[in-house]
Formats: sequence, C-alpha cells, structure tokens
Amino acid sequence: MKGIEETKVKDIMTYGAITVPENTSVIEVVNILVEGGVHAIVVVNQRREPIGVVSEVDIPKAFGRNFEDVQVTEIMHSPPEVIEMNKSVKDAGEIMQNRHIHRMIVTDDSKEMRGILSLTDIIREIYRISRNGRK
Repeated sequence: MKGIEETKVKDIMTYGAITVPENTSVIEVVNILVEGGVHAIVVVNQRREPIGVVSEVDIPKAFGRNFEDVQVTEIMHSPPEVIEMNKSVKDAGEIMQNRHIHRMIVTDDSKEMRGILSLTDIIREIYRISRNGRK
C-alpha cells in the first residue's frame, strides 16, 4: 500500500481556484471568502498570472483601516509558493513545513495554474488512506 508520501499532488489537489485581480479591495475578498466557503483566494495580475495568495489569516493585517480602501496586494502573501502537479505530496509537505504555509498554487508542465494544494487536502487523503486503504 502506497503511503501519502508517494501520492502525487495531482491526485489530491483541488482543481481550479478562485481568483481576484490585484486591485480588489479587502472587503470584496472577505465577501468571497465567506460566500464562497473558501479559505484562500489567488491574486492575479492583468495577464492572469498568480502574484499572491490571500487567506483568512491575512485579513487582520487590514484592521484599523477601512476594508474598502485596502487593496488585497497590501495584505496578501507574495510571491506565492508554487508546485508542479506531478511532484509528490512529500515534496509539497516539506515546502509547506519549511515556509510555514498552508497552501500552494499547483501548475502543470507548462507552468499554467491548475489549482491549489492545501494542508486540508493532504489531511483528507491521510484520513482516506487510513480508513479505506489505497484504491
């Protein structure tokens, strides 16, 4: 039975990602996080390239200011951490641990963004393996 370490990122990642342009306000991000039931959003430039990630833990960086006036680029984590979808979950986990992050942007061979890998994805797969074994 293969363990989580040999699992490929592409097998457990979340395909697709919610994105916002770099001129988005923090209040718009808050609305998307809550209404979309997500924990993070990818910030993209005019060429739709990821330039950062904003998550729930970044929102307090805007405290004391009008959330409508604060741009997402002021509070996002940048540059975003990226991993290729054919890499192992072990590789991803090591990067997450060393960089103290909870998610990474996943790209294909041509460096196009395909989705997100989060610690939640990894934990769900560990749970699945422990409950059901590998298929």
